[in-house]
Amino acid sequence: MKIFCLILLVFFLEQNCFSQINILDASTIPKNLTDNAHSIKREEKMDFEVSDINEAKLTVTQVFTVLDAEGEDALYFYKYSDQFRKLIDAEIKVFDSHGVQINKYKMKEMNSEAADDDGLVSDGKIYYFRVSAPSYPITVQYDYVLKFKGTLNYPDYRVEIPEQSVEHSIFTVNVPSNLGLRYKDQNISIKPVIAEKGNNKIYTWEVNNLSAIEYEEGSVSYESNYPAILIGPNQFSMDGNEGDMSSWKNFGKWYSQLDQGSINLSDKTKTFLLDMVKGEANDKDKVRKIYKYLQSNFRYVSIQLGIGGYKTFDADFVDNKKYGDCKALTNYMEACLDAIGIVSYPALINAEYNQQPVDPDFPHNSFTHVILCVPDHKDTMWLECTSSVTDAGTLGSFTENRNALLITPDGGALVSTPKSKASENTFELTTNIKLKEDGSGISESVMKVSGEYKEDLIENLMSEDKDGQKKYLISKLGFLQPDDFTMQSDRNNDSAKTNFEMEIDKIPSFTAGSKMFLSPRIYKLWNQELPSAEGRTKAFYFYHPFVKKDSTIYYLPENYTIENLPKARDISFAYGVFKTKYLYDEKTNTVTSTAVLQLSQNIIPADKFAEACKFFDNVSNEYSEKIVINSK
Repeated sequence: MKIFCLILLVFFLEQNCFSQINILDASTIPKNLTDNAHSIKREEKMDFEVSDINEAKLTVTQVFTVLDAEGEDALYFYKYSDQFRKLIDAEIKVFDSHGVQINKYKMKEMNSEAADDDGLVSDGKIYYFRVSAPSYPITVQYDYVLKFKGTLNYPDYRVEIPEQSVEHSIFTVNVPSNLGLRYKDQNISIKPVIAEKGNNKIYTWEVNNLSAIEYEEGSVSYESNYPAILIGPNQFSMDGNEGDMSSWKNFGKWYSQLDQGSINLSDKTKTFLLDMVKGEANDKDKVRKIYKYLQSNFRYVSIQLGIGGYKTFDADFVDNKKYGDCKALTNYMEACLDAIGIVSYPALINAEYNQQPVDPDFPHNSFTHVILCVPDHKDTMWLECTSSVTDAGTLGSFTENRNALLITPDGGALVSTPKSKASENTFELTTNIKLKEDGSGISESVMKVSGEYKEDLIENLMSEDKDGQKKYLISKLGFLQPDDFTMQSDRNNDSAKTNFEMEIDKIPSFTAGSKMFLSPRIYKLWNQELPSAEGRTKAFYFYHPFVKKDSTIYYLPENYTIENLPKARDISFAYGVFKTKYLYDEKTNTVTSTAVLQLSQNIIPADKFAEACKFFDNVSNEYSEKIVINSK
């Protein structure tokens, strides 16, 4: 009888371990938490305990109810583990809509693989698992423990993510008082309850019944837009290297000391570099010369072994091996410039398109990339040392227009990377089409690109085989289906140039008797579908500002003449302009169609987004206009 009662007690505790309400039962979800939600965080308990400056542990229990397939992200368990942040235990439990357990998975049953992919060499390991959902709603419980060796990276408290409501969540940080703790609320106003226990301070944040926040496509990353508590230490250690994060200056000083003595090069290499730049007129040209040498002779390989995820390889190592990660290649470029008497500094930055901006008032290790700054009070130059195609002084959407932490011998300083202009990202296409009476023809095109388009063209179009190039032309640029084509490219100029000759079986959009209906151009200036502007509350981010130009000349068959030309257009909104012209030359029997599309600013405020949508709808609709020709 005692054994039976004990079994019942264990079952009861497992099914009701969080509250008096059975949170494993989907029917107990409050109605207000299902609105705009695809999943609900039913319960979350996160305990981050710092033992000392070298060690910490994060213990997590999370329960999610997934309402439909669109909430399936909550069915994925994905954790990175290495010697500094090691997953030591994990378990997944799965419950049906009534809260009855239907599956259970231990850590040994999860998938795992080395984190070596896409040019990455790492001592890390990825543990992942996808819970199958036979039906919805379904509830999953994740229990896991991460052990930290080094205290550089405290886990932030991500209270809420898009389209996921929160029933109850509690986050606790237990830290020795002498190490200090800094925190900052973001898009939420909650203060921690602070208690003292011996030599430690315990900080507790708790939230209840947070309604889901709708996702707005094209807005800045959710890390910036949604509720979170950022936390960070004052004093920290990484692989025995102690530092101070109470200010950006002190944090930068730690990074500087970590890489001290790493820009040494052999006398032979220094002489080689000095000879390389002898004929250059000024420092800017010298920088460009060495940067092109780097791009042509060194490979990007991300190496994240041990402290190597933070500390760079010596410049001499990179010089000999001819490869390195972002830190190592940037450090090598700095060493090369130092050898010829030009000062430069590495800069830590949060890379990728549309990423969370660094808070100037809250020092925090949120950086993912390193670039190089060559300071000049008139014209500072920035270098992306991992790219083989980016022009010197060009950053692009990967790192432009955001704060970066400049690492100098005196410490760190937040500076802003430049924002590109529309004129720096250009796409210009000139096409001559010799149209035959049967509707087929030959088109000859010259494509000139700069900035972001140059990198896209070289890395995507030029690197593909012929079938891949054909797909790129059709899907990405909206070209007509070619039967055959040849392509020649020039990568040496600052503005890449590509020539196409295409055989096209059917050029008219359609025919009617002796009439042919021709599209204004073979290239679609705009083929992006924008989200609805209704209810928009957040700014929309295009990848970059740009200028696109198209000039298409149709050489008509001898016995054909023009019957109708579309009307010229000149439309605009606060951040964009679109102009078209059409001209028929009777002497040469040609129709010339020209178009210019310019977006002067890539960040569109929410209150202007409806205008932007209407503007680009008009741009897209113009392509449906037809040039009508008829036989004489």
